[in-house]
Amino acid sequence: MSGPTPPGDQPDRPAAVPQGEPSDSADVWAPPSLDRTAPHAPDDETTSPADQAVPWKQLNPRMLLVKPITAGFRALPAIIVPLFVGAQTGNPTWIILGAAAFVYVACIDWLMTRYRVGPEHVQLKTGLISRNVLSIPRSRIRSVDVRATVLHRMLGLAVLRIGTGQRSAGLSGSSFELDAIAAKDVPELREVLLAGVRAAADDSDAPGTAADDSSIGPAAERAAGQRTPGPELAHWKRAWTWYAPFGFTGVFIILAGLGLFFQSGAVYERLLDTQFIAESADAVRDVNPFLAGTAAIAGLVIVASLIAMAQYFLTYSGFTLHDDGRTLRVHHGLLNTRESTLDRRRLRGVTIENPLLLRAAGGARARAIMTGLRDASGESSLILPDAPQRRAREVFGAVLHDGELARTPLRRHGPKALQRRLFRALILPLLAVAGMLVVENTIAGLPRWAWVLAAVIVALSVFLGIDRYRALGHATPAGWLICQSGSLTRSRDCVAAQGIIGWTITQTFFQRRAGLATVTAATPAGRGAYSVEDMPAVDAWDLIESVTPGMSRTFQRDSQFPRSPERCAGSN
Repeated sequence: MSGPTPPGDQPDRPAAVPQGEPSDSADVWAPPSLDRTAPHAPDDETTSPADQAVPWKQLNPRMLLVKPITAGFRALPAIIVPLFVGAQTGNPTWIILGAAAFVYVACIDWLMTRYRVGPEHVQLKTGLISRNVLSIPRSRIRSVDVRATVLHRMLGLAVLRIGTGQRSAGLSGSSFELDAIAAKDVPELREVLLAGVRAAADDSDAPGTAADDSSIGPAAERAAGQRTPGPELAHWKRAWTWYAPFGFTGVFIILAGLGLFFQSGAVYERLLDTQFIAESADAVRDVNPFLAGTAAIAGLVIVASLIAMAQYFLTYSGFTLHDDGRTLRVHHGLLNTRESTLDRRRLRGVTIENPLLLRAAGGARARAIMTGLRDASGESSLILPDAPQRRAREVFGAVLHDGELARTPLRRHGPKALQRRLFRALILPLLAVAGMLVVENTIAGLPRWAWVLAAVIVALSVFLGIDRYRALGHATPAGWLICQSGSLTRSRDCVAAQGIIGWTITQTFFQRRAGLATVTAATPAGRGAYSVEDMPAVDAWDLIESVTPGMSRTFQRDSQFPRSPERCAGSN
């Protein structure tokens, strides 16, 4: 595949050329090969002698002071029954049984968990009745996350999570946790775990081969422990806290709290019977309903903003992003801290997110597009929280080692795409207005405020359609695909061409009538698929050819999809 190698990435091995096709790999597109070696659970007979020579280690005993609060409360629904029965009957036996179950749940992890970091694998033993041994090749480690709650920090402990990007039977998600280990041992252990990754990155002359075991020996591990975090690409500023109210975090927290409150039956009824609530209700009746509603909304906005700012400050205070040339290291948190280490060899691009309100305030956030990261919350891939758009673009360029990518102009998709965006935005409001006209002429007249509200909704829908069209666009600088879409949550995705393993061209019925299509690039990184929406259908193959040269010549001759006149003339 032509085009420059993405920063920090090693050239992928060429895939086999399909039968009957030319063997000139420079002229025929082939997807990058993928290492599909999955974590496995071997017994001692299949574990290498080098790994068996490493003794098993136990988690820090201070975790016994943490587990009663973490694991114990997770099992509280099962433990609450004997405690409740004992309290109601006065029989201490039930209370003792509940307390014993609580202690058992709190201690079982420490008693039955062992781990070891060998030259070739990192292994974890868990379970009492059903013993599980998870073994992950060190070359499969994608990321190392370090977290610590307030209680962990008070006890000098931390939680270290090893991410592989694959799901392993017997464990939830794609990583395993060491909860808890001594915080002073974390830097050295993290560097040792990533030493194999760095050794593999250095072995660029023979891609796909295992790294030499000597490269991750004691000397290399001590050298890794002395590595500096590298230059700082981003540093959190207190002024960024003002961007927090433009998200919906505070509103979600308030709604969740109100939901729990209204489900609390007796507490809810007692509060309604208080004198304060009765006097407040009488005061509202004496005030203009419009003014009362406005005051309530203003109060909700203020409270939600304060909650969002507090949550943002506690979560991202002290945020830093460092780049040592081989890994990206993200650290943040005031009370509960988190530090993520991302392997640059797995970097496939960067996404800049601009939610509607945050965009109006001139803010944005940035995420790394990584292979091997499966994080539903997206926290592991975050490389910049809500911050000024200018700062997000700077981080975008610094991470990709190309500041021009963030400023690359996008190719617009034409008036047909605008018509489609307006149609989709206006169809429901216009149907509602038609229904109101039917009611007005056949049943009863509608109040004036209903028509004013309908006019406002139609105007907002027009604005939404135009804004969604303005967000549409794509660009194909050498070695990259840049696509942008969305209005409520606008995202600008920059994906490395070498990370793309396939393409899909789709057309709905209405897209066919408008001569539009959606081109989707498949990749094992990030969301897994990145789409160029509602682009002219005749340009679809040109887009694919410009990103992955040779692919259109390989597959287009069997396709019934429309081609541009220039390409049709060239093929004849």
